[in-house]
Amino acid sequence: MPALTTPLPAALPSNTTIPGLTRRRVWKAPEVLSHSLVVLTFPRLYLAPMTGEPKPETVAAIENGADVESVLGSLATAIDLIAVERVRHELLTNTLIVEYRAAAAGKTRAVIRFAGAEAADAAFSKLWRRLGDEYRLKPFRPDPWVVARGPVAAILAVFAATAVLALGLNALEDLAAARYSELAGRLPGWQFVCAVGGAAAAGVTVWLYRRLTRPPERLDLVRDR
Repeated sequence: MPALTTPLPAALPSNTTIPGLTRRRVWKAPEVLSHSLVVLTFPRLYLAPMTGEPKPETVAAIENGADVESVLGSLATAIDLIAVERVRHELLTNTLIVEYRAAAAGKTRAVIRFAGAEAADAAFSKLWRRLGDEYRLKPFRPDPWVVARGPVAAILAVFAATAVLALGLNALEDLAAARYSELAGRLPGWQFVCAVGGAAAAGVTVWLYRRLTRPPERLDLVRDR
């Protein structure tokens, strides 16, 4: 009787690569304002100069695995991700600034402007994922004192003006001399001045709170040294 043999299991897919990590990501004009095409591959970031909206067949060829450098031509900028030192995301202008070291030019930068926040955020997050764990995120927050200096100065000015006016009006009301009675009747009372000053101080306090709790204006992705 022939020996029974157990069939070998089918080969399992490799777990060494995160699913989707090697997939090409493409952003094109008009969602990109500074370039006609931005292509992110596993090892590089490609930037094609702005020549208008790219042809659909060009985009399809890149997404289907064609050689990116051959499709984009010699005018495209190729950035090795291993050479990237910093990526800055300017949140207010939907701009990515990629600082990297080029073999010929040394330390240089590429500026990528997007039409909207959604595309800019997606490009930043995909690029961060490709760069890996060697990079850490640094949200930019200005010095709290620099932010608060204007509102604090305004609050102090409101308090000082309110105190001076209230004390002056209170003194006029307390004067018994007849020559001051007509003038005192025409001026607002010190209670009114205090109420107006308090409302102004409250408004400035809200301004201060908004400035101190405002979200960061940019994000810095920096390589750990």
